[in-house]
Amino acid sequence: MSSGNIWKRIFALDASLRKMVNDGVRTPEWLAEGLQALVNQSAVRKFELYLHPKQRKVGGWIGGFEFDKYLHENGLYERTLSLGDLEVKGGLENPETYPEEYRGKAVFLWKTQRGSGVRREVAYLVWHDGRVIVRWYWLVGRWDGDNPVLLASS
Repeated sequence: MSSGNIWKRIFALDASLRKMVNDGVRTPEWLAEGLQALVNQSAVRKFELYLHPKQRKVGGWIGGFEFDKYLHENGLYERTLSLGDLEVKGGLENPETYPEEYRGKAVFLWKTQRGSGVRREVAYLVWHDGRVIVRWYWLVGRWDGDNPVLLASS
């Protein structure tokens, strides 16, 4: 369906809902509750910030290569996100949509890596001055409790 057709459909549905309320078939409260349910549904987290058990301990951390191995061995790597994912692009293009809980953390996108061997690095997102910035971190580094992996919820 083209973008124009979807907007035509949305406006037609909006008109139908308003007519139902105006005609007394439905109450304004019914419409408000239905719209609120849609807003709440879109706010349901489809993603999670994941910490390795070692990161969850006070002062705990894990090395990058060990973390990478853990993600692969435990079937979590396939749920990690990349810079190419639409949800990530959305946060980069529209910073106001970047979740508040991600701000103040380095949110890692393990599917976006560059380099090879010990010179590998992984992309991460940080909130800075009202926008989302992409940075890179060497896998030879340590990941602590402020360095979660962004996973699609299972």
